[in-house]
Amino acid sequence: MTGKARISRRRALSILGVGGTVAVLSACSAGAPSASAPGTAATSSAPAAAPQGTPPRNTTAAATTAVGGPTAAAPQAAAGSATEVPRAQTLVLSLSDFVNQFPDVGVMNPFVIGATRNGWQFAFEPLYFYNMWHTDQVCGAPGVACKDGEIPWLAESYSYNADSTELTIKLRQGVTWSDGQPFTADDIVFTLNMLKSNAPKVQFSVDMQTWVKDVTALDPLTAKITLTSGNPRFLFDYFQWHSDIGVPIVPKHIWQGQDPATFTNDDVTKGWPIVTGPWKLTLENPQQRFWDRRDDWWGARTNFHPLPKMQRVTVLPNYMDDKQLELVTANEVDAAHGFQTAYTVPTALARNPKLIAWTADNQPPYGALDIATVTSLAFNCSRPPFDDPDIRWAVNHALNRDEIVAIGSHAIGGKTMLPFPKYGAFVPYWDAVNDLMQKFPIDAFDLNMTAQLMQSKGYAKNSDGFWAKGGDHFSIVLVATPPFFTDIAPVIVEQLRKGGFDTSFKSPSNASTLIPQGDIDAWFDIPGGSARDPYATLNFLHSRYAVATGQPAVRAYRWKNTDFDKLLEAMATTAPTDPKFAALYHQAMEIWFPNLPTIPLINRYIFITPNTTYWTNWPTDKNPYILPSSWHRTAGLFINTLQPVTA
Repeated sequence: MTGKARISRRRALSILGVGGTVAVLSACSAGAPSASAPGTAATSSAPAAAPQGTPPRNTTAAATTAVGGPTAAAPQAAAGSATEVPRAQTLVLSLSDFVNQFPDVGVMNPFVIGATRNGWQFAFEPLYFYNMWHTDQVCGAPGVACKDGEIPWLAESYSYNADSTELTIKLRQGVTWSDGQPFTADDIVFTLNMLKSNAPKVQFSVDMQTWVKDVTALDPLTAKITLTSGNPRFLFDYFQWHSDIGVPIVPKHIWQGQDPATFTNDDVTKGWPIVTGPWKLTLENPQQRFWDRRDDWWGARTNFHPLPKMQRVTVLPNYMDDKQLELVTANEVDAAHGFQTAYTVPTALARNPKLIAWTADNQPPYGALDIATVTSLAFNCSRPPFDDPDIRWAVNHALNRDEIVAIGSHAIGGKTMLPFPKYGAFVPYWDAVNDLMQKFPIDAFDLNMTAQLMQSKGYAKNSDGFWAKGGDHFSIVLVATPPFFTDIAPVIVEQLRKGGFDTSFKSPSNASTLIPQGDIDAWFDIPGGSARDPYATLNFLHSRYAVATGQPAVRAYRWKNTDFDKLLEAMATTAPTDPKFAALYHQAMEIWFPNLPTIPLINRYIFITPNTTYWTNWPTDKNPYILPSSWHRTAGLFINTLQPVTA
């Protein structure tokens, strides 16, 4: 039995309450590393001071903001130590759900609600990758098997029975965890059962409880999953990693006996986290994390894949655009989390000719569309007044999507009326609901309609021009996770204020806690989910995810509609190639449109400008073996494929 690194839920929540609310427009970009910081010695960054009132403890881990999850007290020193690695042998990435520093030092648990992308997404490996950008010419990364975008990794193959109620997965021989223990079907059995038995406390637990009837190891390299009902997309939705989607398999011999809601899974002295990927965490503090290459990686040992070319991956926090621009153009960072403002991209390209965009010849639109590029306004649909669909429609009619695109997105991107983008496989699904878009004019910017709806609910404008009823005026506080949405937020706030809603925008440091708990008005949301058909995105609205406000929710919408649930359950068991699927989809959208549980706004491009000073062979739209997004589950593919400029 391994040692239990954990802390109580009460202690976790008390620490989570320390962070204050900060308006993003006044946030500064201080705290970025100096020019000599990335990828060098352990002394290059000092840990942050403990929050006032936090008693010192004998630990090197800092607090996390994961909701109700594992946390440890403020650091006394940087966790771990590291040797010097030359800059030319270091890949430096700026990525995180936090700006300027990591508040989640000491936590590598991908299952806690609110878990952040801090490096585990490329240290763990999937059964399969899926390349959403595959073409007839480029399926996946060179040297690996790929068919129709599916890239087998820890698994070699999978098969369903005739009615898709049983899934058999054959694992690759010779895969080992980073501590030398074999990766087997028992780890799959353990992970799925652990998630099932901990619903709804952790990520993916509700999904596994919903779908997994039984899971067994037929032999060390064969797992059989029996589903509660037929689901032809089960492997794809959960175990074929794409974008931000994918369930990690964890080592039974480490996690057995642990509480997945409180286990930190982080102890550098023990070699934790134990992963199958070619990386070992050697240092972490609020300013940076070092992931050093493991030359005993199973992939190289079995001749499945060569070792990555870099000796170290240094992970820095996210930064506001001005600091990202400074670091990337000064060759201090090789790839950042992505610019929030489109106009920053040509500025970066002009400053440093070593930077490249996703698009050919560095031309607009510069970035890539993705399943996670639809930006919506989302609500706690169980909380008045946003539990009323007429109120949500009133808000919708006060929004001018064309203006949001023109001003907020600088005419790069486009508006959207559905919660998934209009490209690739989704075009037919847009066409299929043209009749509903005519019947329910979601794109209609119409302040008269806003007024009619609000007046029908008993509201009237007060002397300040805001809707009010019973002496209380209608206010909306829009919440976003920093540093995102700083480009469009001011435009949307101004539009809603003109529409009579007293609106403000905040980007608090604990947004990843506030949003799942639901004690907010509304937030900027990127639903993601669907990559080949609409089911996954729509499924996020299923009432199985709706928990009481104050309890952390895996999906925070808290919308309930029994008829919608039934249609989703029917869609889940129907292959998208079956004509019945199209009919079920249309029926579901007949409910979605009048209820409008979320308000889709725009398609945002992902703006990444990799730096080719030290590393080449970055993916682009001409070589789309994956997107160079370091925060996505697929980051390991491009990290493993990059080539050094100098040997």
